[in-house]
Amino acid sequence: MSLPAPYHLLVLPDGAWETVDCLAAMIRCHATASTVIVDVSAVNRLTIDALAILVRKAMRLHSIGGQLLLVGPTPAMRRLIERTGSAPLLRTFPGKAAAVRSLSQDGRTWRPVDLTEGRGTLFTDTPPTPT
Repeated sequence: MSLPAPYHLLVLPDGAWETVDCLAAMIRCHATASTVIVDVSAVNRLTIDALAILVRKAMRLHSIGGQLLLVGPTPAMRRLIERTGSAPLLRTFPGKAAAVRSLSQDGRTWRPVDLTEGRGTLFTDTPPTPT
């Protein structure tokens, strides 16, 4: 029997590009799972620059066999994602349970894991974190 596949569940508290950039840096430096679910239910407004950061992070995760899923987006955020053509990279779901069910369609079970305290293992081209 295979082990459950890991994913990270992160919360985005607002849609400012600085906050999204910080989230992307956390993934880049501390992720150990290539699938990341981001709860965006607290985000009222997402700037186009912040969306671009999410798209780039989704592309990077996709390049290593993973994905970035967004849960709880507002209707305005879903429209922005659709209008910019980002929907294939940034799949949206009403909640975490729906996102995990979608992941489970490949027959695997999934389990949440925390970001690592030290340097993550996914992106080896990331410069070391200063101590």
